[in-house]
Amino acid sequence: MWCLFSGGNDSTVLAHRCRDHYDGLAFIDTGTAVPGVVEFVLSFAQWIGKPLRVLDAGDAFRKLVLGGEERRDGSLSPGLGFPGPAMHGRAYVALKERQIRTLLRESKVGHSQRSRVLFLSGIRRAESRRRSARPAIDRLRGSAAIFANPLLNWTTLDMLRYRRHHRLPESEAAALTHRSGECNCGAFASAAEERAMLKALYPEFFAGIEALEAEAEAAGLRWCRWGGYDRDGKRATDSRRQAPGLLCESCDSRQRAPAPSEPDGSGEATRPALTLIRGGCAPSSGPMPGSA
Repeated sequence: MWCLFSGGNDSTVLAHRCRDHYDGLAFIDTGTAVPGVVEFVLSFAQWIGKPLRVLDAGDAFRKLVLGGEERRDGSLSPGLGFPGPAMHGRAYVALKERQIRTLLRESKVGHSQRSRVLFLSGIRRAESRRRSARPAIDRLRGSAAIFANPLLNWTTLDMLRYRRHHRLPESEAAALTHRSGECNCGAFASAAEERAMLKALYPEFFAGIEALEAEAEAAGLRWCRWGGYDRDGKRATDSRRQAPGLLCESCDSRQRAPAPSEPDGSGEATRPALTLIRGGCAPSSGPMPGSA
């Protein structure tokens, strides 16, 4: 069992809350993380005392934009430009899903072909309207990967109280941007606001994106601006129909969240029980670790 860890605040709660139930942390280095995220992930793994598996996407984002990835038939993929909402699926597969499938194959070595690998995810229904109907269990189509969402019904207030109660570390990226910062593919980004924010907070990082934009423009790619825009500010599509992937916390956080849960009469929102499903067992709940 792996605990998927992005370095964001929800991830730290998940990793701490479920620390007695999983074997190790799994972090996907998308190659688009803002400075400090990878270092925080490494330090958090030491702090919590859990093994860490870093899955490196390498130059997948660059090849997505400019092309050059070798296909099975030996040909090279064409450049598609920067992903916008309509191309988010391609970005998700290249940056995250392929790494999950790599970890899945590694985890099944020495086990039956019918064995399943459980991944814990920090998805919460309160994060966005898209996730408000998310089930407690998700499956990666055509694979043995099962995603369990133990914090599914936790509210933002629940998460804040837990972090404060247990004094969980917080990354600089999470404190500054209110997101994990581990993926900046820009597919669902609000370019006007986020471009300025990233340039102000991480000028050297965004200089790299601007250099890639220059290469995309020189290659004659229409969508040569981060976020899937062309030189005139037109976007590949403004459609939001394509749902973010299972692991896209940053994309989902850009969608408007549903209203928070109602108080229980005591003046405070009720804390939902942890839903933990392992090895096909029925859901169970228990006291908060370390809360005694």
